[in-house]
This record gives sequence, C-alpha cells and structure tokens, in this order.
Amino acid sequence: MKNKKTNKKVDKEVQKKLRQILYERAKKHGGAFQKEFKKHVIVAITAALGFLIALSWKEPILELAGLFISWLGMAEGAVYFKIVSAFIVTVIAVLVLIIVSKWASEKE
Repeated sequence: MKNKKTNKKVDKEVQKKLRQILYERAKKHGGAFQKEFKKHVIVAITAALGFLIALSWKEPILELAGLFISWLGMAEGAVYFKIVSAFIVTVIAVLVLIIVSKWASEKE
C-alpha cells in the first residue's frame, strides 16, 4: 500500500517536472518564433514602402526622360532610350542588392 502511494507521488512529481520542462522549451521557441516573425514583418513593410516610393517617382522620372529626349532631338529614338535607361537602372539595382546581401550575411 505504501509503495503505491510512493509511486503516485513520484509520478506526480515527474509529471510536474515534465510540464515545467515542456513549458520552458515552448517559451524559448515561442520567443524565437516571435523574433523571426517580427523580422519578416519589418522586411515586408520595408519592401511595400520601397515599392510605394518607386511608384511615386515613376511619373516624374518619365517626364524628365521625355524632356531630355526632346532636348536631344531624339524623339524618334525614345523607345531605345527607355530600354537603355531601364537596363542601367536594373544593373544598378542588382549591384545594390548584391552589396546589401553581402552586408547582411556578414552580420550573421
């Protein structure tokens, strides 16, 4: 009889300890998840704002390019100028992305 009471007491203590260990692990991993989630939300918001900024600059840049093309007297070559300017912007953006990626990987 005494042995059964002791076993029940030990079982309760083991269960209590196990619950505590599981709680600590869940708390630890929950905090890590929260940090990662926060990072991803910040990246998403930053990207959205960057896209908004790019859209707001689209028209002024196109008008400026149009004025520049007219000033150079290249109105018939406007399509080629737009293609070249898009290529230059793409190359610059890719270079900036490479630099930022290297900077971000150095941090880790």
